Amino acid sequence: MPKKGENIYKRKDGRWEGRFLTENRGEKKYISVYGHSYKEVKQKLIERRTDSHAASYISFGRAANEWLTDVKPRVKESTYINYEYLLKRQILPQLSNNDMRKLDTGEMNRFIREKSENGRLKGKGGISKKYLRDIVAIVKSVANFCEQEYEIPNKIRNVKTPKIERRERKMLSPAEQQRLTKCLMARVSTVNLGILLALYTGLRIGEVCGLRWEDYDSAEGTITVRRTVQRIPDNSGGTRLHVGTPKTQSSLRTIPLPLPLIRLLNKLKADNNSFIITGTEAVPEPSRLRSAFKRTLKEYGLRDIRFHDLRHLFASNCIRMNFDVKSLSEILGHANASMTLNRYVHTTLDTKRQYMNLIKI
Repeated sequence: MPKKGENIYKRKDGRWEGRFLTENRGEKKYISVYGHSYKEVKQKLIERRTDSHAASYISFGRAANEWLTDVKPRVKESTYINYEYLLKRQILPQLSNNDMRKLDTGEMNRFIREKSENGRLKGKGGISKKYLRDIVAIVKSVANFCEQEYEIPNKIRNVKTPKIERRERKMLSPAEQQRLTKCLMARVSTVNLGILLALYTGLRIGEVCGLRWEDYDSAEGTITVRRTVQRIPDNSGGTRLHVGTPKTQSSLRTIPLPLPLIRLLNKLKADNNSFIITGTEAVPEPSRLRSAFKRTLKEYGLRDIRFHDLRHLFASNCIRMNFDVKSLSEILGHANASMTLNRYVHTTLDTKRQYMNLIKI
């Protein structure tokens, strides 16, 4: 428990804060340190008071470890493990011993250039722009933490990563979608049901794999998204299947189903604790569902698209059918309608032609 005069107290957000007085060129000011327990904050105060120049040198590695400790209670387990993995494999080998005072735009641009050209852990070549953006975001978060905790100016706040170019998505034509649906409905299986759920509800592959029969309400004709399945790094250098909550609060949602899917679900209904895709309590493997989808496309002579493109197809089809965008946004589990429009809605040439034909000259 804090003692009188220690200047350590518990904040409303659950963290502990300790304060001590410093003087720089005659100017006195209080410095705060934070932690998740009284003991942690007290130790930080001892370290900061013992060395009046404690903030004069802090390595990136030390700052990164403290940042990880700070964010752990506030993020999902899978998110934390991903942060830990990227730091260990992609960031600390280059930046661990860097002085946080000297981590500036030039240093970061060199780091970004190196990752762009030689960042692959297996084989030669650079990493993707999306992967690079995730890595740089972590480095910036560590710099922000160091600025708040030790008052070391964040010189990399405005560093830019290479712009991600939006590629043209592959689309199945309406005739191809109809053919795919007909083939899947003709060969009833839980795997084919998973593909149909993605095509006609816009579920992500991890969400499809996370569905249990208890999530299906036959009376209401709805499916409720409560969990997602993904592969995350483990401590042995490999990966493991992880069942967790969806990526955001808005991803927790209940979706009304079209009648053909309700009939198919009723036909295949199994024990409530079973996963829909496996029919047992064994956790479905997203990569196996993805492979089964690829085999189906090849078998029926359909063009090769990604499993995630089914979500894109669903959103685009709904827009063509004049769905209310707000309702579609909630079905997709987006935080807002603008995200739905910007990310998934694809306007075909035929749709553009129909609109242009409305113009009278």
